[in-house]
Amino acid sequence: MQGVVDSNYMFTDVSVKLPGSTHDATVFKESGLFKNSSTLIPRHTKLINGVETPLFLIGDPAYPLLPWLIKPYTGSLNAAEESFNCHLSSARIVVENAFGRLKGRWRCLTKRIDVNPTFVPQVVLACAILHNFVEQQKESYLETWAQSALNIREFPQPQDTLSSEIIFDDNVDPKHLRNNLKNFLKDNFPLKTTYFNY
Repeated sequence: MQGVVDSNYMFTDVSVKLPGSTHDATVFKESGLFKNSSTLIPRHTKLINGVETPLFLIGDPAYPLLPWLIKPYTGSLNAAEESFNCHLSSARIVVENAFGRLKGRWRCLTKRIDVNPTFVPQVVLACAILHNFVEQQKESYLETWAQSALNIREFPQPQDTLSSEIIFDDNVDPKHLRNNLKNFLKDNFPLKTTYFNY
């Protein structure tokens, strides 16, 4: 399952098409979010350090760097890049929490689902819809649910390799955007030194 989450733990986009062994970038490439990004991602910009910066999503290192999808720096990092990654990681915590709450509430997602495999996407999607409903209703959530969900044995998935590089045709250079955001954070906020590993 690939999901886009807002600041209220709500799933705003979900893709449940491919098996768990599929590489994240392949799932992304096959998702409606990628294929319809021009209509799903609002085309609004803000001037940051003299650069028109579009609205963007935050992804982990498995995703491609796009004008509307920023991911952390990888490899050997300098202090500003590490700090940028810390800021991104802090923003992504809500996503991790949303997935934790989803699995904590709907325990069928933490084990083998005993239905015909063709129905699994509908079960997962139904859980995401119910998750949004209970979050919107401000239903209580017990942290012990997430803890017990973590204790369930996960079954290993076969490994898949990334099938192809994702190419995004746009006039905006995503590396330039990310570097500009890094510099803006470096110039306006204290450098963060605690890096949350992805």
